[in-house]
Amino acid sequence: MARATCVSLPSPVVSGFEQMAHDLGEPRGGSWRRLHPPVRVRAYFANQWHDSVAVDVNDDTRELRIEMPPVPNEHGVDVINHKVLSAALYQAPAGVL
Repeated sequence: MARATCVSLPSPVVSGFEQMAHDLGEPRGGSWRRLHPPVRVRAYFANQWHDSVAVDVNDDTRELRIEMPPVPNEHGVDVINHKVLSAALYQAPAGVL
């Protein structure tokens, strides 16, 4: 008798970039646009809503690249990582993006 294999698939709401464990460098090409100045948004990650800072937006997919809270590295230097969220995972003030 063959054993069943359990596979966990990413939710269709979550961007493919959401699954990456490492920092996401600045997006290149496509429809990514830097936000000047950065925009305050409500972002859903780690199973709850957080106040976050969006630094880039994809004008085609409406994905946002947000800054994560600073985390000190092994030398005590604060490191800011980034996460890309699909449009379903953030709330932005009307007209700012």
